[in-house]
Amino acid sequence: MANSIGKAQSVKPEKPAKPYPDFPLYAHATKRWAKKIKGRTHFFGPWSDWQAALDRFQYEVHWLQQGKTPPPRDPQAVTVGDLVNELLEHREAKVLSGELAKRTWDDYKRTGATLLASLGRHTTVESLTPNDFAKMRTELAGKLGLVSLDNEIGRARVFFHFAYKHGLIDRPVRLGLGFDKPSRKAVKKSQQAKPAKIFTVEELQTVYHAADRQMQAFILLALNGGLGPGDIGQMEPRHMVGRWVHFPRPKTLVDRSFPLWSKTAEAIRDARQTKHPDQPFLFTTKYGQPWYRDAKVSPLTQEFRKLCQRCGAYQKGRGFYALRHQFRTVADGSRDTVAINHIMGHVDSSMGDVYREWIEPDRLHAVVDHVKEWLAPMFRSPQREGGGA
Repeated sequence: MANSIGKAQSVKPEKPAKPYPDFPLYAHATKRWAKKIKGRTHFFGPWSDWQAALDRFQYEVHWLQQGKTPPPRDPQAVTVGDLVNELLEHREAKVLSGELAKRTWDDYKRTGATLLASLGRHTTVESLTPNDFAKMRTELAGKLGLVSLDNEIGRARVFFHFAYKHGLIDRPVRLGLGFDKPSRKAVKKSQQAKPAKIFTVEELQTVYHAADRQMQAFILLALNGGLGPGDIGQMEPRHMVGRWVHFPRPKTLVDRSFPLWSKTAEAIRDARQTKHPDQPFLFTTKYGQPWYRDAKVSPLTQEFRKLCQRCGAYQKGRGFYALRHQFRTVADGSRDTVAINHIMGHVDSSMGDVYREWIEPDRLHAVVDHVKEWLAPMFRSPQREGGGA
């Protein structure tokens, strides 16, 4: 007769679902949250407390991925995450006070994300070694060009100098020689290998005549006075005084002024938006929105790129800001560096600038007239194929 009672069957516990779709751990049969790292399963805490398990995982994963044993966790120690948050909050206050551009803050935010991904959010700052930074530099070098690598390392160093300067850590962090910037020679060689960031007169002629009236005004402001897309997007009616622009550079608040060509003044008059009086800016889009946006790529730059693509004049790395390069390159032929720096809003740290109270208008006229003479072919209508204008 068969045993009707039999052995008690063991019932496997029902595994819980992940708290959210991107949760990095999985529910192990031992009622713990787990993760396989470098071929080995590691456990981080019971099912009943997924948040504590996640915190422990985020703290230990940086060492486990390197095959190291995580050190004991010190709740009083400053972590990389603490450091990134402290600097970003400090810089954000400067953005709100107008001392720092939002775009610069965005650059720091991206660098902070890189530090978290490479060094580990919960890694203590005092436990970092030169090897950690050398590994990070190798990772960056595989993704960035030399100029971008130079900028990224510079911003990363700012985070750790900030930590020591503001008393978050007791001694400076040893970054090591493996976290050095690319040599100036290497950066210069990389820049020289790229095409020049200027247009030919023939390209400018094609682009200018294919542009609508508002974009023509933007192009003329860039070539007439070296204004960038952010400058043009933030121009207000008060910055126009007759046939002159008096507009401190928003990036540095350095005084800047220059006389307008007659064609520039006419284009501004034609392109000014009067349908949206609630906007403080001189120029707005057809939807009444400002052309300025504190982002990596402005709407003005995007529209100019589309225009260049339609005209067959697009070149990677050469956008609207290249027109500012164009102005400076051509203006240098006037041989009046002081006047050119004033027009462009460049900082002059010489002692002469301390004593200089003004610059004669004739000198500013001479600079912009020199550029206008060089650009004269741009204003002629392009010749069509087969002859005739």
